[in-house]
Amino acid sequence: MATEIIQSVMQAEEQAEEIRKQSEAEASEIIAKAHSDAMELEKQLIAKAEAEAKQIIDDARSSAEQTIEQLNAEVKTECEKIRADASTRLDQAVELIIGKVVTRYGSS
Repeated sequence: MATEIIQSVMQAEEQAEEIRKQSEAEASEIIAKAHSDAMELEKQLIAKAEAEAKQIIDDARSSAEQTIEQLNAEVKTECEKIRADASTRLDQAVELIIGKVVTRYGSS
């Protein structure tokens, strides 16, 4: 009877050791899968962040180009206005100078 008890205890110890080894193997597999999943998630997040950053840059570039076009149009309009004003003033300056020259030299 004692041998049966000893065999039963030894068998229980062997089963416990087998269960421990299986548990360690499963734990290692779970950890490896978690690492793999984490790396895949990281790759996906990086790709998503890069796509979002590219979209933000493209939107900013487009907005900047629109602003530049608007400012160029405003500057062009202002330049045309300054040229028109200068042309009018040039005619007035010529008439003023001619008037002074004629007054000064024409009356002698």
